[in-house]
Amino acid sequence: MIRSLEQSVASVSFDEQNNLVAGGWDGQIRKWNSDGDLLWSENLPDRITEIIFHKNQIILTSGLHIVNLNAETGQINWQHPLEGSADSAIVDDDEIYATSSVYDIEHNDFLESAIWKYSLEGEQKWVIKLNERPWFIMSHQSRVLVGLGRPMSGWAEILSEGEIINHQLETSSPIMCGTMTSNEVLLGHADGTISNLKTTENKLEQSVESLQATEKIRIASLEGGELVATDAGNKTIWAEPGAPISTQAIGFKTSKITTHWSTRWSGIEGNLEVRDLANGNLIAKSPIPQTRAIFSNDSRVVIGSDDGKIHVWEKDMFSRRNQSDSSKQSESSSQRDALKEKLRALRNK
Repeated sequence: MIRSLEQSVASVSFDEQNNLVAGGWDGQIRKWNSDGDLLWSENLPDRITEIIFHKNQIILTSGLHIVNLNAETGQINWQHPLEGSADSAIVDDDEIYATSSVYDIEHNDFLESAIWKYSLEGEQKWVIKLNERPWFIMSHQSRVLVGLGRPMSGWAEILSEGEIINHQLETSSPIMCGTMTSNEVLLGHADGTISNLKTTENKLEQSVESLQATEKIRIASLEGGELVATDAGNKTIWAEPGAPISTQAIGFKTSKITTHWSTRWSGIEGNLEVRDLANGNLIAKSPIPQTRAIFSNDSRVVIGSDDGKIHVWEKDMFSRRNQSDSSKQSESSSQRDALKEKLRALRNK
């Protein structure tokens, strides 16, 4: 299905019932049920960069604010301004952790960052000030972790009482992105290094802009536009060059194939590519406007683009259509082969 906002899409997500929530660059947020019916619409202060579902609440980062909405009605329960832009947030043990950063245009750099802790009711517990920007925050095995930029680099564990424990790695290159599986955390660095929380795992040729992973495979998108898939032993399985990657996600499994979804933007045109995660073979490809938001679960993939459109693919329907297209291509190929045989027979008379 296709739905839309009245502005460029900045973030998308599904809750456990496959209800869809999308946030825009100018602060509009909408919720649809799993059938695509609009449930509510709300306008918030600014661009919505993070959408988190927790119990009957939706926690958002919107411009300078951390915002808590009623998931059923969209009504604002509370919102608080942070210092600088509200970048990302997570919920761990029924408490909200958020990061913020202050960017200085003259210095072309981030001057100060902070990590905040709030209760679900909106009470601020503490704030930690940093000289480094946390490029992501995640909760893994009951630990809250952030990946840091310069000058500290490395990663840090945030304790519930507000203490921060810094950990250095073998490379001092800033951490640009991170992802996790059930048993490990992977970190992507500006110099192309991929680390776990203890040591270097791999070194790629360009800066790692985003990471996706399962227990068996890792997918890194590099600054130059290459997608690189490696196994748990860091052996390259497949690599696909192209225009810069805008978004990527590991999608649902269909017909015994786990899908990988990525969008590219050349500066003029965009493309959506769906591949077989195991070998990189292209399953489907389609033109698409510039995109900045993607989310997937076991049954659906959603992508939001700059023209305000929100595209949702459902596993069973995608599989049926893909098989139908494959059958048509096979039939067309058979017809071409039969025609060639007839032409050869006529020439040989």
